[in-house]
Order: sequence, then structure tokens, then C-alpha cells
Amino acid sequence: MLHILLNSPYDISMSSLFSFSSACDDLICLQDGVILGVIDNIFLEKFYKNFNLIYFLENDLSARGFLKLAKKNQLIMINYCSFVLLTLSHNRNMTW
Repeated sequence: MLHILLNSPYDISMSSLFSFSSACDDLICLQDGVILGVIDNIFLEKFYKNFNLIYFLENDLSARGFLKLAKKNQLIMINYCSFVLLTLSHNRNMTW
């Protein structure tokens, strides 16, 4: 499954998200979801333990001033075409 995080991790129910996810699922962070990639985010380590791969939309990182930070933290950044390919490669998706 592909989980799509559109909202800040501080604005969603983490218990619900983790109860609907498994370690083989992937996550993509878009819009305010890219806040997850900020240094010292209290949720990031838990996300790394609960998801296979975590992707961040490069345009949204840039729009929020996080692009340099994302490169420093070696986050997996993707563009819109890669986002479309990710959605096509997963049978199901869930938006948060």
C-alpha cells in the first residue's frame, strides 16, 4: 500500500495511521506532510521503523524552504512524474 501524507504529522492521528500501515508499505509526503523530514521531528524515527520507503515531493520541500535540509538529511526526493509512477505501482493507497 502507498500512504500519502498531505497534512503535517502534528495534525493527524498517528495511532490510526500506524494501525493501517505495515512495514512493507511505502509513504510519500506532499504539501505540509513534508514537515516530517525536518530535523528533530519527533515522529520521523517511528515512521522509518513502520514504513518500507519514505519519499518527499521535491517541489513541496522547496516551497516550504526545506530543500537544503532535505538534501543534508539524505531524504528520498521525487518529482511529480515519480509520484504518479508510485501511485500506479501500488494496488491501494490511503491519504492522510
